[in-house]
Amino acid sequence: MANASGIFGILTVQVGGNRDEHPLTKPVLNIGRSSENDLILLDDPQISRHHLRLTYTAQGFQVQDLGSAVGALLNGQPLAARQTYPIGFDQVVQLASFQLSVRPPAAPVPPSLGDKIRISARPLPGLAVYAAGQMQKFPLDKPVVSLGRASDNDIVISATVISGHHARLQQVGSTFTISDLGSSNGLTFDGQRVPQKALLDGDVLYVTDQVAIQYRSAIGLMGGAAKAEATTPPPVQVVGLPTDDQPVRIGRAKDNQIVLDHPQVSRYHAMIERMGVGRYRIHDLKSANGVFVGNKRIERESWLKDDDEIQIGPFRLDLKQGNIRQMEDRGMRLDVLHLQKWVSKEKNLLQDISLAIAPQEFVALVGLSGAGKSTLMNALTGFNPATHGAVFVNDIDLYKNFDLFRNELGYVPQKDIVHAELSVYAALDYVAQLRMPPDTTPDERHKRILEVLEDLDLTERKDLPIHKLSGGQLKRVSIGVELLTKPRLFYLDEPTSGLDPGTEYNMMKLLRHLADQGRTIVLITHATKNVMMCDKVIFVVRGGYVAFYGPPEEALIYFDRFRTDQERREKDMEFDSIYIVLEDDKRGKPTDWADRYQKSPAYQNYVVERLRNRRAAAANVGPDTIARRVSSGATKRVNALRQLAILSSRNLNILMRDRLSLALMLLLAPGIGLMDFMWGRDLFDPVKGDPGKIITMLFMMGLITILVGALSSVLQIVKETDIYKRERTVGLQVGPYILSKVWIGLILALYQALVFLVFELIFVHPDLPGTGAYVAVYITLFIGTLSGYLFGLAISAAAPNLNVALLLVIVVLVPQFLFAGALLPLDLIPGGEQISVIASTRWAFEALVNITEFGKPLVDDPCWADRPKYDEDGETGWNTVLNRSDEEKLALGCTCMGATIFETCSAFPGIQSADFYDDKARTQLAAVEPQKPVSPTPYPSPTPVWSPTPYPSPTPLPQPSDPSKLDAYMDDSREQGRKYQDRRQVQGDEYQAQREAQGNEYQDARQQQGDEYAAAMETWGDQKADWERERQRAVKGAEGMLKNIFDNYGRAFKGTVASRWLAMTIVMIVLVGLIVFFQRQKDVV
Repeated sequence: MANASGIFGILTVQVGGNRDEHPLTKPVLNIGRSSENDLILLDDPQISRHHLRLTYTAQGFQVQDLGSAVGALLNGQPLAARQTYPIGFDQVVQLASFQLSVRPPAAPVPPSLGDKIRISARPLPGLAVYAAGQMQKFPLDKPVVSLGRASDNDIVISATVISGHHARLQQVGSTFTISDLGSSNGLTFDGQRVPQKALLDGDVLYVTDQVAIQYRSAIGLMGGAAKAEATTPPPVQVVGLPTDDQPVRIGRAKDNQIVLDHPQVSRYHAMIERMGVGRYRIHDLKSANGVFVGNKRIERESWLKDDDEIQIGPFRLDLKQGNIRQMEDRGMRLDVLHLQKWVSKEKNLLQDISLAIAPQEFVALVGLSGAGKSTLMNALTGFNPATHGAVFVNDIDLYKNFDLFRNELGYVPQKDIVHAELSVYAALDYVAQLRMPPDTTPDERHKRILEVLEDLDLTERKDLPIHKLSGGQLKRVSIGVELLTKPRLFYLDEPTSGLDPGTEYNMMKLLRHLADQGRTIVLITHATKNVMMCDKVIFVVRGGYVAFYGPPEEALIYFDRFRTDQERREKDMEFDSIYIVLEDDKRGKPTDWADRYQKSPAYQNYVVERLRNRRAAAANVGPDTIARRVSSGATKRVNALRQLAILSSRNLNILMRDRLSLALMLLLAPGIGLMDFMWGRDLFDPVKGDPGKIITMLFMMGLITILVGALSSVLQIVKETDIYKRERTVGLQVGPYILSKVWIGLILALYQALVFLVFELIFVHPDLPGTGAYVAVYITLFIGTLSGYLFGLAISAAAPNLNVALLLVIVVLVPQFLFAGALLPLDLIPGGEQISVIASTRWAFEALVNITEFGKPLVDDPCWADRPKYDEDGETGWNTVLNRSDEEKLALGCTCMGATIFETCSAFPGIQSADFYDDKARTQLAAVEPQKPVSPTPYPSPTPVWSPTPYPSPTPLPQPSDPSKLDAYMDDSREQGRKYQDRRQVQGDEYQAQREAQGNEYQDARQQQGDEYAAAMETWGDQKADWERERQRAVKGAEGMLKNIFDNYGRAFKGTVASRWLAMTIVMIVLVGLIVFFQRQKDVV
């Protein structure tokens, strides 16, 4: 029971040999680091925001551990979380470095310091002020402290002898100097009034005889009344602006007039100069993170007026009456008003969500899968704003002033944002170089990295490659990346995902520790077992409704009301049980849960009451307010050249540490180069050469360079998409990032082109026209490889993930096969001429064909190069000339047509191939055309045989008179006539025989002459046929080969190599543009 003075007891607080006492004027005392407590314990990160509750009851005092991270001890025994224990007088409760005890309210009673008491464990210097019979202690925890009766002083003394602004204390080295500000009663030391005094421990100054001010170099715990949370924090440093031409410099360096020691502040960040009477101008001294006046970033310089607010890094400065006051920022408060996320006219992902998150609170965002946790998180970060409503950070609209808070936000995505090949220290060092101001010295950077490693308990693993860390350690490295620049508002997306229970607990404990150090933390988690470490928990149900927001212990009580009696008997209320309740549609739909919550005390206490006193800008926000982010682009922490150097160094370090990938990359070109043995060394020989194989070889050379280049780079960007997105939000420029990838491709292209050329010379040894041709081949291979590398980077930039990137390689490289013009003539492919313009393989192939000059004999032949294929516009086509005679071809000056083709076109590879130019063909081509036999002179007709003298007619027989002899006479006459006819017959036969013999002899002679002529003609015909056939076989075979080559690849023989290089260069420029375009699509701010 309280005594007559209303005091329940005296609380004694002891730490580090210092001791203070404070009267307990309320029955309940909440103790912790948060400003919401009655007793605020500072400067010990192990103290939780809400650590302990001390309660006075009729039975005496009781204590309860409020689920703190490190717990509490009562007389050396640990207290179970959220259980009540009686505490007797003089029993000791240990909270980290603080020891608390209670004694009865007997005299002497120390003075009350108000409703809230702040106690620091740091041994600071301070003032003990004695006035009106009471003593008050004031810490000197700032370089400049004002003292006076007015309420805007740091130390307010209400005595009437004190002037409104009586004195100022300025830190000088390890002590302070006090200066009289022209007060009425001044300052007296050792009986003398002094305008200024350097203070020593124990010095006492008087203001008349009513007020004594004693300086102590270590004043103990420094109990002090904690001011109520206000919109404008109290000033912690005051610097008068110059009345002369001397400027005031602001920055991280110790020789500035205003020193702001923070990784986000440049060494010489800004300068304020006087411009006439009462007029001032602020200059941005090319700082890394800029200067903001009135929440807007200035361009080089800006005029200042009274009450202007200046922000430099996390520090806020206020201009008032010619003084710059540094405002103490007690953390980042997050006020969320009426958030909605409409993705279509019918679909809204966030349902009018309002929240209020106090500075340094640790808040868990939990809920069912697909409920909208990530959507809400993205809206809170400002990376993907809501469509309606607003998010305020310390009463400033986040969406409209995103650049102001860009460097204050830490964000750890679900995927780790570090390169696994690097060591822990190296990964943090590269991030520090990119994010910290460029004037940060290596020693400053090293110191900050070690601080982060110490906070994350990774000091002993700083030299270990990240890929060898455990899951929890890996996640801590990702957190460390964000901690380097000391962000005060920290978002994490499922940092405990995939961790075992023990590691999960340690991770949540680490986050609790980080929040206790002064950060506001919001995380998405499914780790319900350790949610009790959080200050608040947000439960989101399907449809984007908030079912609860408040302390986790109250969440258990709130949702336990909706459980059945059987469920309560089966198990105590746990966070897992809340999911079961929310998933049961019989207990309520999402809209029901939202309605219940908005009618609950939790909504009134943690949303309505917290938002009640917000500024007018927040008060005007409603569900219909359109949300729109305003951003001027990524902050440029480091200039482009320095970023390029840092990123290049990092990429090279990664490459050197990934030895397997490096070895494969270096051995790939020699491995492919060894395959050149298949072409042989006679490829360009006129006899053994093969123009078809030459075409194939040159095509493969161009194709392989592009293929090797593409495969070397296709994963370079996509594998670090999450890293890029995060670095892009804090100042990474697209140009240096891409160039840091390209220059490695350039070196790789130089190396691989040289290897390809060397193996080509060893195995093929093409007879190129001079040294310049070999240089040209090298340049072509180099450009081809670099072009392929850029194709791979473009694919890598466009692909959303690794699997898609590998598929896109096929999609992109197949056209490189088809439209090179080697496998299939482009004029046979619909649109082939147009599409092939973007195929680097075409230009590489044509350049190599042009360089080797194996088609030069055709280009120099007027019957080929200077003619169309078919007759047109009165001009004879080369296809027509091919069908003309050798004599006509010779008359036209054809060197690679006709019978002379093997001599006049002998430089063409394979022109004398044995397939058509064998020994027989060679003989016939060398032989003279066979001469036709001369027709023989006909034999003269033979002299006719003289006709024989006819025999004389026989003397007629005397005719008998005797009739009896008439018969005999007749017989004798007939006999005589017969004999005469026989003689005449013999004579005629002999004559006829002579005539026949003469005719036969003549005919035989004529026949023999004709047979001999016919035989000669037949022999001539056979000889000529063989002569013509072999010649035609050889010539037509050679002409057919040339026709096929020229018809399909003639375009490659013409033009210049430089034109092909130019075409490939244009393709590469286009690819770089595409890479930039695709990368910019990933920008989240």
